[in-house]
Amino acid sequence: MASANAILSSFLIFITAIFKVALPVTVTTPEQAIIPLGGTGEIPCNFDPPYYMAIYWTRRDDAGGKEHVISRVGGVVTGSDFDPGNFNLTEDNALQIRYMQLKDEGMYECKVLDTNYEDDASETLVIAIVTPETAPRITWSCGDQCISQHGPSSILNLTCTSDEAKPPVKLTWTNDQGTPIEAVPSRTREGTMLVGSSVTTSTIQYVIKRNNTLTCQAESEIIGKRSPEQRSTVQLYESVTPDEAPSVTTTCVNHCRTGIDVGTLLNLTCTSGEARPPIKLKWKNSHGSPIVTISSDVQVGSTVGTFVTTAVIQYTFKSNTTLTCQAAGLTGQMTIVQLNEMGIGTSAHRENLNGSNIDEGGFDLVMILLVAVAVAVGVVIILGIAVAVLYKKNKEYPVFQSPMFYLTNGRATVFSQEVASPTTERNLRITFEVTLTNPTSYDSETASETDSSTLAA
Repeated sequence: MASANAILSSFLIFITAIFKVALPVTVTTPEQAIIPLGGTGEIPCNFDPPYYMAIYWTRRDDAGGKEHVISRVGGVVTGSDFDPGNFNLTEDNALQIRYMQLKDEGMYECKVLDTNYEDDASETLVIAIVTPETAPRITWSCGDQCISQHGPSSILNLTCTSDEAKPPVKLTWTNDQGTPIEAVPSRTREGTMLVGSSVTTSTIQYVIKRNNTLTCQAESEIIGKRSPEQRSTVQLYESVTPDEAPSVTTTCVNHCRTGIDVGTLLNLTCTSGEARPPIKLKWKNSHGSPIVTISSDVQVGSTVGTFVTTAVIQYTFKSNTTLTCQAAGLTGQMTIVQLNEMGIGTSAHRENLNGSNIDEGGFDLVMILLVAVAVAVGVVIILGIAVAVLYKKNKEYPVFQSPMFYLTNGRATVFSQEVASPTTERNLRITFEVTLTNPTSYDSETASETDSSTLAA
């Protein structure tokens, strides 16, 4: 029985050897391998039958020849001569490319030598890619004609710019109904952050006829066609009204000091909120008379399709006054500027839906006045306390006792008496006379206190 089993085993080995010789090796690799720039990727090499004597990975050079990348012969791995740090051979004979660079792109070949010394090979195109990290950005511009027209029919230039990518992305525009919008031919330029990447821009000219939404979509073989992460939208409105009253800033031209003096020359700049169409700003004095502006300008706002208006006046301070910057056509939207020697106060007003005024500021001048009153009251209190303390001290510690005197025909003679000296331990004897200009009204107590004060001085 044992002899029969040995014969059967030998027969099976013989049959296996025959089939190994009869079946040549077949090698397959993917047509394309995409590896992120700076990342790591693998190219599998599959072959059948799974018996080999050697595996060689090579790459085509610029001249069409082959460069040795890495190989395994008899179980021993031999690395690349031109870039050994970037390549590795896995246990299942896949080529691993690490720290992918642009120079690593190209056509790679896997060649397998079987046990019958027959070989077969297959090639794979390796491509380095850069996937956009952020969605496209939409910006807008408006020429001089657009700003001067101001109306809803003015043409806006909308530009969509992709993030850096490799291969370059394609940008498409659609409206809120999904209808494509014809764009100026796209432009592609080299990226600035990653070598080999590209930035794509697409511009459309659009007229705002109603409130709508536009979309810019980035597409490529890598990121797909409708990726939500690569889509940006912009809201367009036929009419935009500022939410806040105009703001006012002040700069001093000459005669500038801490406060405002007569003759101080000021530049006052009034700036509107974002609006469509642009609003007109008017300056008025305290009598309601218009003030001529020295300059005015209209610039595009941060919101697509909106404008910001500025109006500048020069004013020479003469006396306390009030100036007003009014947004024309917008009832209740105004900013009041109060000028006085103590400083500048502003108060912004706008009307709400029921027409009542809403005060948005104006606390600067009120706070200054309150602080000034508080300081004055404090000074008065401190002075009063000081006077009371000094008066009490003088009453408790007189310099000397009031002398006795007689009054005769307007002439008072004070008898000499000893008086305590405040600086020495000795007594002083003082004699003096007082001549009255009005002898008919003389109070002895008042006179004695007055004379005593005179002596003390």
